[in-house]
Amino acid sequence: MRILQRLNVLILLVLILIIAYIRYLTDFYVFEDRSLLDSLLVSLIVIFLAYVINSLAINLILRRVSTTKDRYTLRKAVSIFITVLAFASLFAIWVERTSTLLIAYGILSAGIAIALQDLLRNIAGGILIIMSRPFKAGDRIQVGDCTGDVLDIGSFSTAVMEIREWVDADQYTGRILHIPNSFVLNQTIKNYTKDYSFIWDEIRILLIYGSNWKKAEEIALKTAGPIVGEFENLAQTELRLMGEKYFITTYDVQTQLYTKMQENWIEMRLRYVVEPRQRRAISHRLIANILEALEKEEDIMVGTAVGIDLMKAPDKG
Repeated sequence: MRILQRLNVLILLVLILIIAYIRYLTDFYVFEDRSLLDSLLVSLIVIFLAYVINSLAINLILRRVSTTKDRYTLRKAVSIFITVLAFASLFAIWVERTSTLLIAYGILSAGIAIALQDLLRNIAGGILIIMSRPFKAGDRIQVGDCTGDVLDIGSFSTAVMEIREWVDADQYTGRILHIPNSFVLNQTIKNYTKDYSFIWDEIRILLIYGSNWKKAEEIALKTAGPIVGEFENLAQTELRLMGEKYFITTYDVQTQLYTKMQENWIEMRLRYVVEPRQRRAISHRLIANILEALEKEEDIMVGTAVGIDLMKAPDKG
Protein backbone atom coordinates (compact mmCIF):
# COMPACT_ATOMS: atom_id res chain seq x y z
CA MET A 1 0.00 0.00 0.00
CA ARG A 2 2.83 2.41 0.84
CA ILE A 3 4.53 1.64 -2.48
CA LEU A 4 1.28 2.47 -4.30
CA GLN A 5 0.92 5.73 -2.36
CA ARG A 6 4.46 6.78 -3.24
CA LEU A 7 3.85 5.91 -6.88
CA ASN A 8 0.71 8.07 -6.95
CA VAL A 9 2.57 10.98 -5.37
CA LEU A 10 5.37 10.60 -7.88
CA ILE A 11 2.93 10.57 -10.81
CA LEU A 12 1.22 13.74 -9.56
CA LEU A 13 4.58 15.48 -9.07
CA VAL A 14 5.67 14.57 -12.60
CA LEU A 15 2.40 15.89 -14.06
CA ILE A 16 2.73 19.14 -12.10
CA LEU A 17 6.32 19.63 -13.33
CA ILE A 18 5.31 18.89 -16.93
CA ILE A 19 2.41 21.37 -16.88
CA ALA A 20 4.55 23.99 -15.10
CA TYR A 21 7.30 23.54 -17.69
CA ILE A 22 4.85 23.86 -20.58
CA ARG A 23 3.35 26.91 -18.91
CA TYR A 24 6.80 28.47 -18.60
CA LEU A 25 7.64 27.78 -22.25
CA THR A 26 4.47 29.58 -23.40
CA ASP A 27 6.13 32.84 -22.37
CA PHE A 28 8.35 32.47 -25.42
CA TYR A 29 5.49 32.01 -27.83
CA VAL A 30 2.41 33.97 -28.74
CA PHE A 31 -0.70 32.61 -27.04
CA GLU A 32 -3.86 34.62 -26.59
CA ASP A 33 -5.05 32.71 -23.54
CA ARG A 34 -3.11 30.53 -21.17
CA SER A 35 -5.95 30.21 -18.63
CA LEU A 36 -6.46 26.53 -19.45
CA LEU A 37 -2.88 25.72 -18.47
CA ASP A 38 -3.25 27.82 -15.31
CA SER A 39 -6.42 26.01 -14.31
CA LEU A 40 -4.92 22.61 -15.04
CA LEU A 41 -1.78 23.40 -13.04
CA VAL A 42 -3.71 24.68 -10.03
CA SER A 43 -6.06 21.67 -10.20
CA LEU A 44 -3.15 19.24 -10.13
CA ILE A 45 -1.65 21.08 -7.16
CA VAL A 46 -4.99 20.87 -5.32
CA ILE A 47 -5.26 17.13 -5.99
CA PHE A 48 -1.63 16.62 -4.91
CA LEU A 49 -2.13 18.53 -1.65
CA ALA A 50 -5.40 16.70 -0.91
CA TYR A 51 -3.73 13.33 -1.49
CA VAL A 52 -0.71 14.18 0.69
CA ILE A 53 -2.82 15.63 3.52
CA ASN A 54 -5.13 12.60 3.46
CA SER A 55 -2.15 10.19 3.59
CA LEU A 56 -0.53 12.10 6.46
CA ALA A 57 -3.81 12.21 8.39
CA ILE A 58 -4.41 8.47 7.95
CA ASN A 59 -0.87 7.64 9.05
CA LEU A 60 -1.32 9.86 12.12
CA ILE A 61 -4.61 8.13 12.97
CA LEU A 62 -3.02 4.69 12.63
CA ARG A 63 -0.24 5.69 15.04
CA ARG A 64 -2.31 7.54 17.63
CA VAL A 65 -5.63 5.65 17.70
CA SER A 66 -5.52 2.13 19.12
CA THR A 67 -9.13 0.99 18.71
CA THR A 68 -9.93 -0.56 15.31
CA LYS A 69 -13.47 0.81 15.29
CA ASP A 70 -12.32 4.37 16.11
CA ARG A 71 -9.63 4.14 13.45
CA TYR A 72 -12.19 3.19 10.82
CA THR A 73 -14.57 6.00 11.78
CA LEU A 74 -11.86 8.69 11.86
CA ARG A 75 -10.33 7.56 8.57
CA LYS A 76 -13.72 7.67 6.85
CA ALA A 77 -14.55 11.11 8.28
CA VAL A 78 -11.17 12.62 7.33
CA SER A 79 -11.24 11.14 3.81
CA ILE A 80 -14.76 12.41 3.12
CA PHE A 81 -13.95 15.88 4.50
CA ILE A 82 -10.79 16.24 2.40
CA THR A 83 -12.55 14.89 -0.71
CA VAL A 84 -15.38 17.41 -0.35
CA LEU A 85 -12.90 20.28 0.06
CA ALA A 86 -10.93 19.14 -2.98
CA PHE A 87 -14.04 18.89 -5.18
CA ALA A 88 -15.23 22.30 -3.99
CA SER A 89 -11.84 23.81 -4.86
CA LEU A 90 -11.80 22.21 -8.30
CA PHE A 91 -15.34 23.37 -8.95
CA ALA A 92 -14.43 26.95 -8.02
CA ILE A 93 -11.35 26.85 -10.26
CA TRP A 94 -13.09 25.59 -13.38
CA VAL A 95 -16.39 27.47 -13.01
CA GLU A 96 -14.46 30.72 -12.86
CA ARG A 97 -12.76 29.83 -16.14
CA THR A 98 -15.94 28.82 -18.00
CA SER A 99 -18.28 31.69 -17.29
CA THR A 100 -18.95 32.15 -21.02
CA LEU A 101 -20.30 28.59 -21.25
CA LEU A 102 -22.92 28.82 -18.49
CA ILE A 103 -25.85 28.09 -20.77
CA ALA A 104 -24.17 25.08 -22.32
CA TYR A 105 -23.04 23.98 -18.88
CA GLY A 106 -26.63 24.19 -17.56
CA ILE A 107 -27.99 22.07 -20.41
CA LEU A 108 -25.17 19.58 -20.01
CA SER A 109 -25.73 19.42 -16.24
CA ALA A 110 -29.42 18.66 -16.71
CA GLY A 111 -28.60 15.89 -19.15
CA ILE A 112 -25.98 14.41 -16.84
CA ALA A 113 -28.37 14.60 -13.89
CA ILE A 114 -30.99 12.61 -15.80
CA ALA A 115 -28.50 10.08 -17.15
CA LEU A 116 -26.77 9.60 -13.80
CA GLN A 117 -29.77 9.88 -11.49
CA ASP A 118 -29.07 6.51 -9.86
CA LEU A 119 -25.46 7.49 -9.20
CA LEU A 120 -26.55 10.83 -7.73
CA ARG A 121 -29.09 9.08 -5.52
CA ASN A 122 -26.35 6.79 -4.23
CA ILE A 123 -24.15 9.78 -3.42
CA ALA A 124 -27.06 11.50 -1.64
CA GLY A 125 -27.73 8.29 0.27
CA GLY A 126 -24.08 8.06 1.31
CA ILE A 127 -24.15 11.63 2.63
CA LEU A 128 -27.39 10.91 4.49
CA ILE A 129 -25.86 7.80 6.11
CA ILE A 130 -22.86 9.81 7.32
CA MET A 131 -25.02 12.66 8.66
CA SER A 132 -27.97 10.82 10.23
CA ARG A 133 -26.08 7.59 11.13
CA PRO A 134 -28.99 5.11 10.92
CA PHE A 135 -26.29 2.45 11.19
CA LYS A 136 -22.50 2.19 11.38
CA ALA A 137 -19.82 -0.36 10.56
CA GLY A 138 -20.32 -3.42 12.73
CA ASP A 139 -24.10 -3.09 13.06
CA ARG A 140 -26.39 -5.91 12.02
CA ILE A 141 -29.08 -4.55 9.69
CA GLN A 142 -31.85 -5.75 7.41
CA VAL A 143 -32.83 -3.89 4.24
CA GLY A 144 -35.59 -5.56 2.26
CA ASP A 145 -34.54 -9.18 1.76
CA CYS A 146 -30.88 -8.45 2.61
CA THR A 147 -29.65 -9.09 6.16
CA GLY A 148 -26.13 -9.03 7.54
CA ASP A 149 -23.34 -7.21 9.35
CA VAL A 150 -22.12 -3.89 7.92
CA LEU A 151 -18.50 -4.20 6.79
CA ASP A 152 -17.95 -0.86 5.08
CA ILE A 153 -19.90 2.30 4.21
CA GLY A 154 -18.67 3.69 0.91
CA SER A 155 -19.60 6.78 -1.08
CA PHE A 156 -21.87 4.79 -3.42
CA SER A 157 -22.67 1.50 -1.69
CA THR A 158 -22.63 -0.31 1.65
CA ALA A 159 -20.86 -3.66 1.99
CA VAL A 160 -22.66 -6.24 4.16
CA MET A 161 -21.62 -9.74 5.20
CA GLU A 162 -24.77 -11.75 4.50
CA ILE A 163 -26.58 -13.97 6.99
CA ARG A 164 -29.59 -16.32 6.54
CA GLU A 165 -30.55 -16.87 2.87
CA TRP A 166 -30.05 -20.67 2.42
CA VAL A 167 -28.66 -20.92 5.99
CA ASP A 168 -31.68 -21.45 8.23
CA ALA A 169 -30.36 -19.24 11.05
CA ASP A 170 -28.64 -15.94 11.84
CA GLN A 171 -25.24 -17.10 10.64
CA TYR A 172 -22.96 -16.05 7.79
CA THR A 173 -23.41 -17.44 4.30
CA GLY A 174 -19.99 -16.20 3.18
CA ARG A 175 -21.35 -13.80 0.56
CA ILE A 176 -20.63 -10.05 0.68
CA LEU A 177 -23.51 -7.88 -0.48
CA HIS A 178 -22.95 -4.42 -1.97
CA ILE A 179 -26.17 -2.46 -1.44
CA PRO A 180 -26.51 0.90 -3.29
CA ASN A 181 -26.74 3.72 -0.75
CA SER A 182 -29.96 4.98 -2.34
CA PHE A 183 -31.85 2.47 -0.16
CA VAL A 184 -31.81 4.92 2.78
CA LEU A 185 -34.06 7.26 0.78
CA ASN A 186 -37.01 4.91 0.33
CA GLN A 187 -36.59 1.72 2.37
CA THR A 188 -36.97 0.77 6.02
CA ILE A 189 -33.70 -0.02 7.79
CA LYS A 190 -34.01 -2.62 10.53
CA ASN A 191 -31.08 -2.29 12.93
CA TYR A 192 -30.48 -5.17 15.34
CA THR A 193 -27.76 -3.51 17.41
CA LYS A 194 -28.10 0.31 17.33
CA ASP A 195 -28.70 1.76 20.82
CA TYR A 196 -29.76 -1.66 22.13
CA SER A 197 -27.60 -4.78 21.90
CA PHE A 198 -30.33 -7.38 22.46
CA ILE A 199 -33.41 -8.78 20.76
CA TRP A 200 -36.31 -10.91 21.98
CA ASP A 201 -36.53 -14.44 20.65
CA GLU A 202 -38.92 -17.36 21.19
CA ILE A 203 -38.81 -21.15 21.00
CA ARG A 204 -41.84 -23.46 20.71
CA ILE A 205 -42.47 -26.47 22.94
CA LEU A 206 -45.28 -28.81 21.87
CA LEU A 207 -47.01 -31.23 24.29
CA ILE A 208 -49.80 -33.69 23.65
CA TYR A 209 -53.02 -33.28 25.62
CA GLY A 210 -52.89 -35.11 28.92
CA SER A 211 -49.32 -34.03 29.66
CA ASN A 212 -48.58 -32.27 32.95
CA TRP A 213 -48.20 -28.87 31.32
CA LYS A 214 -47.80 -26.99 34.61
CA LYS A 215 -44.76 -29.09 35.48
CA ALA A 216 -43.46 -28.57 31.94
CA GLU A 217 -43.71 -24.80 32.39
CA GLU A 218 -41.73 -24.94 35.64
CA ILE A 219 -39.06 -27.14 34.08
CA ALA A 220 -38.71 -24.89 31.02
CA LEU A 221 -38.33 -21.71 33.07
CA LYS A 222 -35.94 -23.34 35.53
CA THR A 223 -33.80 -24.74 32.72
CA ALA A 224 -33.69 -21.43 30.83
CA GLY A 225 -32.63 -19.37 33.87
CA PRO A 226 -28.89 -20.21 33.92
CA ILE A 227 -28.62 -19.92 30.13
CA VAL A 228 -30.23 -16.52 29.55
CA GLY A 229 -29.90 -14.98 33.01
CA GLU A 230 -26.74 -13.05 32.10
CA PHE A 231 -28.47 -11.55 29.06
CA GLU A 232 -31.37 -10.39 31.24
CA ASN A 233 -29.10 -8.36 33.53
CA LEU A 234 -27.22 -6.70 30.69
CA ALA A 235 -30.41 -6.07 28.71
CA GLN A 236 -32.04 -4.47 31.77
CA THR A 237 -29.11 -2.06 32.19
CA GLU A 238 -29.03 -1.10 28.52
CA LEU A 239 -32.79 -0.63 28.40
CA ARG A 240 -32.69 1.86 31.26
CA LEU A 241 -29.92 3.81 29.53
CA MET A 242 -31.96 3.68 26.33
CA GLY A 243 -34.86 5.22 28.26
CA GLU A 244 -32.85 8.45 28.53
CA LYS A 245 -33.04 8.84 24.74
CA TYR A 246 -36.36 7.19 23.82
CA PHE A 247 -39.80 6.86 25.37
CA ILE A 248 -39.73 3.33 26.79
CA THR A 249 -43.03 1.94 28.08
CA THR A 250 -41.66 -1.15 29.82
CA TYR A 251 -38.36 -2.33 31.26
CA ASP A 252 -39.37 -5.97 31.71
CA VAL A 253 -36.80 -8.31 30.15
CA GLN A 254 -37.42 -11.38 32.28
CA THR A 255 -37.89 -14.72 30.57
CA GLN A 256 -41.58 -15.52 30.14
CA LEU A 257 -43.51 -18.59 29.05
CA TYR A 258 -46.89 -18.38 27.30
CA THR A 259 -49.23 -21.34 26.82
CA LYS A 260 -51.77 -21.74 24.03
CA MET A 261 -54.26 -24.49 23.14
CA GLN A 262 -54.06 -25.81 19.59
CA GLU A 263 -56.23 -28.41 17.84
CA ASN A 264 -53.94 -31.39 18.45
CA TRP A 265 -51.40 -30.14 20.97
CA ILE A 266 -50.58 -27.71 23.76
CA GLU A 267 -48.18 -25.04 22.56
CA MET A 268 -45.79 -23.27 24.93
CA ARG A 269 -43.65 -20.37 23.76
CA LEU A 270 -40.57 -19.42 25.78
CA ARG A 271 -39.74 -15.74 25.28
CA TYR A 272 -36.29 -14.44 26.27
CA VAL A 273 -33.70 -11.79 25.42
CA VAL A 274 -30.50 -12.69 23.60
CA GLU A 275 -27.57 -11.05 21.85
CA PRO A 276 -28.37 -11.16 18.09
CA ARG A 277 -25.16 -12.90 17.07
CA GLN A 278 -25.71 -15.67 19.63
CA ARG A 279 -29.33 -16.30 18.72
CA ARG A 280 -28.87 -19.72 17.10
CA ALA A 281 -26.42 -21.04 19.71
CA ILE A 282 -28.65 -20.01 22.63
CA SER A 283 -31.75 -21.40 20.94
CA HIS A 284 -29.99 -24.74 20.47
CA ARG A 285 -28.86 -24.88 24.11
CA LEU A 286 -32.34 -24.05 25.38
CA ILE A 287 -34.08 -26.63 23.21
CA ALA A 288 -31.54 -29.37 23.98
CA ASN A 289 -31.58 -28.79 27.74
CA ILE A 290 -35.37 -28.46 27.97
CA LEU A 291 -35.96 -31.60 25.90
CA GLU A 292 -33.48 -33.53 28.02
CA ALA A 293 -35.26 -32.40 31.21
CA LEU A 294 -38.75 -33.15 29.87
CA GLU A 295 -37.81 -36.62 28.65
CA LYS A 296 -37.10 -37.64 32.25
CA GLU A 297 -40.72 -37.00 33.24
CA GLU A 298 -43.19 -39.85 32.66
CA ASP A 299 -46.24 -37.58 32.79
CA ILE A 300 -44.97 -35.22 30.05
CA MET A 301 -45.08 -36.21 26.38
CA VAL A 302 -43.40 -33.90 23.85
CA GLY A 303 -44.95 -33.74 20.38
CA THR A 304 -48.44 -33.63 18.88
CA ALA A 305 -51.32 -36.05 18.93
CA VAL A 306 -51.03 -36.51 15.16
CA GLY A 307 -47.32 -37.24 15.41
CA ILE A 308 -47.81 -39.76 18.25
CA ASP A 309 -50.60 -41.58 16.35
CA LEU A 310 -48.43 -41.91 13.28
CA MET A 311 -45.56 -43.32 15.36
CA LYS A 312 -47.88 -45.91 16.93
CA ALA A 313 -49.63 -46.86 13.67
CA PRO A 314 -48.99 -50.53 12.65
CA ASP A 315 -46.93 -51.23 9.58
CA LYS A 316 -49.25 -52.43 6.83
CA GLY A 317 -46.49 -53.35 4.50
